[in-house]
Amino acid sequence: MSRIKEIQDYLIARGDNEDEVREAAQYSTYLSMEIMAYAFRDKPIENEKDYVVHAMSSLQIYRDLVGIIPDDPFCIDVDLMFENGVFYEGVQEVCLLQDVISNSDFTIEDIEEIFNEYDLGRHFRLYIKQALLDIAYNKEMDFKEYIKKCVNNEIASLCKMTSIQDDLNMFSLKKFDKDVLDELQNDLIFAYLINKTYGFIDGIKKYRKEFKKEK
Repeated sequence: MSRIKEIQDYLIARGDNEDEVREAAQYSTYLSMEIMAYAFRDKPIENEKDYVVHAMSSLQIYRDLVGIIPDDPFCIDVDLMFENGVFYEGVQEVCLLQDVISNSDFTIEDIEEIFNEYDLGRHFRLYIKQALLDIAYNKEMDFKEYIKKCVNNEIASLCKMTSIQDDLNMFSLKKFDKDVLDELQNDLIFAYLINKTYGFIDGIKKYRKEFKKEK
């Protein structure tokens, strides 16, 4: 059985509309959503926050920041975003898939093969593949080396900032002890280094101001 059939059979079995599942997979963001939902079915992360919830929260943070409204083709200006150092292509997909390689049985090759099945392989290789490899983390890695790897990729960096923003939502935590405090402090340093490199915070503010003028 192909992985995409495995994924879609699972989604349909849990009650998702079959036609919508099949149609949505033609679009890279929704295909990523389907892969992520299957990869993390019933799997919590260490601090007891569901991986699916974390991925969806990271996606929504990015969408809120740049003003993306699903099914509204005029909600953003991609060229203006790029002029202000704010990336679009691949970002939503990486927000959704950022933990899949590190924390599920999916490999980068598995994901690429699924994208290929929907004629999205070129898009995957151009905007998503390297970012997923650079954002992937495991506990055997030296954290400083991981930071260097992630910060080297602009899409991985932007997605990491949305992930950190979600991690810093204290009221979503199941516990807040000294270990979690240490993790959050590391996250803040990580976010600082990313923003120092790319200036995402100012870039997004500038983009939104200019986009508002355009409207």
